[in-house]
Amino acid sequence: MTEPAPDREPLGPSAAAPRAADGHRARRRPWLKAATGILCVALLATAGWLVAQGVGDDRTGTNGSTTAGSGGSGGRGGGSTGTEKWKAANPLLKIGVKDDQPGLSKYDRKTKTYAGYDIDLAYAIAGHLGYDRDEVAFTTVPTDYRSTALRTKGVDLVIASYSITPERKSASPGGDSVDFAGPYYEASRSFLVRQKSSKYTINDSSDLRRLRVEVCTARDSTYETELPKRGFTMTESQPNTYQDCLDQLLDVTSDVYAVASDDIILAGYEKANPGKVRRLENIQGAEGYGVAMRPGSPGLKTEVCSALRKILAGKVWEDLYEKNLSALMDSRTPPGRPDLTECEGF
Repeated sequence: MTEPAPDREPLGPSAAAPRAADGHRARRRPWLKAATGILCVALLATAGWLVAQGVGDDRTGTNGSTTAGSGGSGGRGGGSTGTEKWKAANPLLKIGVKDDQPGLSKYDRKTKTYAGYDIDLAYAIAGHLGYDRDEVAFTTVPTDYRSTALRTKGVDLVIASYSITPERKSASPGGDSVDFAGPYYEASRSFLVRQKSSKYTINDSSDLRRLRVEVCTARDSTYETELPKRGFTMTESQPNTYQDCLDQLLDVTSDVYAVASDDIILAGYEKANPGKVRRLENIQGAEGYGVAMRPGSPGLKTEVCSALRKILAGKVWEDLYEKNLSALMDSRTPPGRPDLTECEGF
């Protein structure tokens, strides 16, 4: 679905040390000596900041350095030597996305392109990092493979309706922890059921609990562990994707009577299957979507957070919603802008 990233050379130090003064005599110009000293202090301070942010430093063992080169529409231009070097070594910004979520991230097999809110957001972030659109490579990542794709360096970022949770930031033994920037969007929790059921009458989520009908969700989603605590009956084995759950729901011979996911994801499925499925009322709780990256990438996280601040502060965020999600949610008014809690200190 995407072109492979070219081989990359290991990153080196961010910048060479400044050369010594040229030896010109300055006895008759004490102000010149003072100015030179001030300039040196400033340069050293700047270099220290870049190293602290991880720019051009490969000691973390990841590709998580900042990229802010001069090339690329939407890029800031005039980036530091370290960021330009990182982009030169990484000509493609590899981003993991979903391929089956209308409105958020959908892959068109005919045109071989992705489209949706998460895709447009990814391009906006990439532009801030100095990348052109043709320097961004998307690859599909199922729900249960997102953290693995980061750990194995198959992707540099994951923008795939990835809910921020303490468990994902601090993985259990055998799992892969990730770092987040965001949240950039907050979704509500809901269920999708058949428009008509010949066996059960389902009006709201309480009927799902009372009737003890099977609920399907994606493996490793937040719903897989949360809903049983609330008294819902889950399918014996959860599939890899929400699309698989939807396919089971649309199969009248299946024992699945509901799909649990975020309201915006289910709204896309409802829109794509008119007259076949309907959403129930939202239940308690919210899912904050974050941009995920490998832990130990402070420079990259700083730049992604900077991009998100600009996107949420301006009209871009409203435009993203209007273009991709307003028709699904039957509202031209976007939800409230989330606080970038994962970006504090970056």
